[in-house]
Amino acid sequence: MRLICSILLVCFVPAIASAEEIVVGSYTIENFRENFQAKTLAAAKTITDEDVLRRLQKEDDEDNWEVATVILDPSFNPDVLVIQEGCSQQQLELFNKRWLQDAYETVIVFPGNSERGQTLAMMLKPGFKVIDRKDQYFLEPDPVPNPRGEKLFARGPAFLLVESPSGYKFWVGTNHQKSKSGNNVDVTRWRNREAARTNEIINEIAKSGTDDVIFLGDINDELYHQEFEQEAGGDTVAVLVGEGDNKLFLATQQLADSGALSYGGYWNDRFRSFIDHIVTTPSMQGQLGEPKVVTGGLARVASDHYPVVVRVTADPPN
Repeated sequence: MRLICSILLVCFVPAIASAEEIVVGSYTIENFRENFQAKTLAAAKTITDEDVLRRLQKEDDEDNWEVATVILDPSFNPDVLVIQEGCSQQQLELFNKRWLQDAYETVIVFPGNSERGQTLAMMLKPGFKVIDRKDQYFLEPDPVPNPRGEKLFARGPAFLLVESPSGYKFWVGTNHQKSKSGNNVDVTRWRNREAARTNEIINEIAKSGTDDVIFLGDINDELYHQEFEQEAGGDTVAVLVGEGDNKLFLATQQLADSGALSYGGYWNDRFRSFIDHIVTTPSMQGQLGEPKVVTGGLARVASDHYPVVVRVTADPPN
């Protein structure tokens, strides 16, 4: 019996040791599209002065170098990266090729309704495959009229079913929720409608055949009740997490409770807070490492948000 147990232990330990780890990260890159102004203005012939265009290109290059340095920093460097306040498909492909040296094999910019040119994007390193996508939620109507129009969402949500190199399949989603610009009771109710519908979407996707879903993004809200939320239906983060059978796991709760910041605001400390969250379906809770906020290196100057990252241990292949 002792010999049999020893043999089983020898066989079992390598399987545990070789469990695949996947780094998933979220990064809100402030006005990322503005890092390509020189090419945009030159193509539109808005500016033709070569000296001005060279100066703008130098500024663009510096901004993109800062962002790329943050993404490739060993403390971040995710296998799967979701981006908020993104740029166009062509611009992101250029950024990946020139500044990331083609670190990512799959580069996808999702459609949306943003009037400010802000997009959502997802990038996957080599070996990771897209099996399915759900990115048409931006077309859903808002059951309550809103100042922007008839649509509920402006920037997402969007999801990809990803297959890792080991064959593990999981959904990765992101959104950039309604901001607190001009915040009042009606704006907060709108943000809560987005959060409630996002919770429904995540639970719907989890029932579609692959129940592991991780969702990361700029939620534009702090954990626990803030201004106007009592009158508007509750804490937006809690609405996103849900309750009962639809309750998700808030992986970033410990970070928020510890006083960590994901919105740094550069030198302006007026609105510093934790608003970039990670939620998952309950099935993934035991697969997550400790989420972290990347504040070192150039993260303090590359964007007004810090990246948020977590390690996911893949389910063993069948």
